[in-house]
Amino acid sequence: MNSLYDELADKVKRDSRVTKPGMARVDLGLLLFNAGDDIRELWAAADAELAAIRQEGRQPSPRLEAAVEKLRLIFGVRPPRA
Repeated sequence: MNSLYDELADKVKRDSRVTKPGMARVDLGLLLFNAGDDIRELWAAADAELAAIRQEGRQPSPRLEAAVEKLRLIFGVRPPRA
């Protein structure tokens, strides 16, 4: 069984025209917006776990490391603006 996210993302992929308003795209946006704080907390926990693993001298999971790095631009600390 697919998750709600998977179901909505699949609908958007089937008709991905940006110019066409679609309920799946709106629903997906609302779903992710409403879960934003939880997703940020999950990212922060994963980032802290990676740091702890590295500090212990162990090798982190490549999958977890890749996922955290992909989301760092969104949830990581931003450089100060000039």
